[in-house]
Amino acid sequence: MVLEMLKKVNRIFTYLAFKKDRMRLRGLMKRGLKVGKNVYIFQDVEIDSGYPYLIEIGDNCRIGKDVLILAHDATTFKDLGITRLARVRILEGSFVGQRAIILPGVTIGPRAMVAAGSVVNRSVPEGRAVAGNPARPYTTYAEIIERVGSEATDENIFDFANIEKGSLTPNAIKERIDRYGIAFVKTVPTNDPFYVNTNMDEIRRNAEDTYNMFKMKLYSKNENN
Repeated sequence: MVLEMLKKVNRIFTYLAFKKDRMRLRGLMKRGLKVGKNVYIFQDVEIDSGYPYLIEIGDNCRIGKDVLILAHDATTFKDLGITRLARVRILEGSFVGQRAIILPGVTIGPRAMVAAGSVVNRSVPEGRAVAGNPARPYTTYAEIIERVGSEATDENIFDFANIEKGSLTPNAIKERIDRYGIAFVKTVPTNDPFYVNTNMDEIRRNAEDTYNMFKMKLYSKNENN
């Protein structure tokens, strides 16, 4: 009885925290934060509340949990009495991993990747992947996509719809990972609350089409080799 009560209380607090997070995001957008279409912004992303109008997130970007995006730098305030302001632009199709820090004046992308935990103090060119503190290029986003995509097969891919329906159990997923070393989930939940300005049916269709097109290209490449 007590355990069930605690679970209900926890669900309530989780729901309230989520609603507060989304209200804060909508408030920043009303104050000038630019967010494109089909953008995924996870919970607890910290966007500079003093200067949201200096920050732009383009279409089809994904921003991980606990990312910090700053448009101001007060390092010199104590000695100079001034704070530096600069725009931040995360351009179309870019990915920013969990707990990354994006500093003022940075442009990322388009179609660039910032690894989790990175500190980005300079712009990331189109298509590049960066990591570290400070973040530095180590490969291209296209190379990561090709490598990860080549590891996905019919045997180690799950459909998220089966997880939602309960026909795919955690034990089945663990068993497949143990067998193949890695597994993948395709498409997205029916209702993912972290998408902004998004048509979820369109997201699911695009995800399926994108995967099928990639596998066809990979198959054709292997055949030619």
